[in-house]
Amino acid sequence: MRTLTIATLLLTVAVLAHGQAPAERPTGRSITGLPAVNFDADEGFGYGASVQYFDYGFTGASPYRFSLQPTVFFTTKGRRDALLFVDAPHILPAGWRFGGIAGQQRQLANPYYGIGNESLLDTNATKGANPYFYRYGRTILLASGDLQHAVGFPALRLLVGAGARRVTVTPVPYDSGTTLFAQQYATALLPARDTRYLRAGLVVDTRDREIGTQSGTWSEVLLQSAGGSLGGDESYTRITGTIRQYVPLGPSVILAERVLMQTVRGSPSTSELSVVQSSFRDDEALGGATSVRGLPRNRYAGKGVAFSNTELRWSAAQFELRERSMQLILTAFLDAGRVWTDGLDLSQLATDLHVGYGGGAHVAVGPSFVVSADVGHSSQSRAAIYVGLGYLF
Repeated sequence: MRTLTIATLLLTVAVLAHGQAPAERPTGRSITGLPAVNFDADEGFGYGASVQYFDYGFTGASPYRFSLQPTVFFTTKGRRDALLFVDAPHILPAGWRFGGIAGQQRQLANPYYGIGNESLLDTNATKGANPYFYRYGRTILLASGDLQHAVGFPALRLLVGAGARRVTVTPVPYDSGTTLFAQQYATALLPARDTRYLRAGLVVDTRDREIGTQSGTWSEVLLQSAGGSLGGDESYTRITGTIRQYVPLGPSVILAERVLMQTVRGSPSTSELSVVQSSFRDDEALGGATSVRGLPRNRYAGKGVAFSNTELRWSAAQFELRERSMQLILTAFLDAGRVWTDGLDLSQLATDLHVGYGGGAHVAVGPSFVVSADVGHSSQSRAAIYVGLGYLF
């Protein structure tokens, strides 16, 4: 598996890239592609393609005028994604920033271990006739968009947005045996559920740059409301607070810290409990590549979740390849978090934590494209490998 990680990084270094030569303020357009031939401890071997298109304009907008990231991705453990992500900091008039995502996420065997911070994982349960005991099938059709605008001074932004999702669930993947999901919900078929929501929040962003941040703060408080007059089958309120801090410890070492807390009120379906909202792009928790690395993906779920990520990022080398500037960043990380069945309880933030730790490597191609490889360890995994695009935060 480590050989595969190294091979994926080499593939990234050798990507076919069109655009400008290295420059302090790039102009024009740039297209960088990543052959999505990789491995993820939770998803298996992946194959497909991810492309990032950056438009910097004639004057070199920072981080860019807009970016498009279409992704088609399949894995041997049943993931089938076709998505388009858009980030447009400088394309709309009057200083408005737009971000959005649309497409389909299909997971033929999505993880489910029950609800709560002490949910059990019995490896014997997956032996014999029930190989997918801790899995269920899930297909999501989604579309969402956010607008952000400075309020009072440039570092403070107001966010407003809306979105819709349709989730279809198959309690037993591949019609193979039984699953924990099917046992708890006592049904062989669940109807599709529609979610329609509005959200608003405040974002404070003092980062020196958005990609490869060296210093500053990026924090936000978001309120999402689903159901009510909007219709749909889901009815809940999700409140999320996130603080990200970047502190230079020397000319080539950065301490990066993220702390996230979220609580959900109302009656969300099980598939909604793993969603963690962000002003940039939503993630999932708790466990896996986007929260506590080293734990199985979505190992713990509940209406309340809190976790932290601490990383040391060392810029180990800078070089050029095929007339593109390159940078190698090595990292060490410590992640920790927990969930609550009925909502966030601040009095228990430091108790019964689940911990993951490890290290990784990041290769920056030009000013905006970054490929990452992390190896995480925990009490439930010896060496979980994650390969993807960008930094965790």
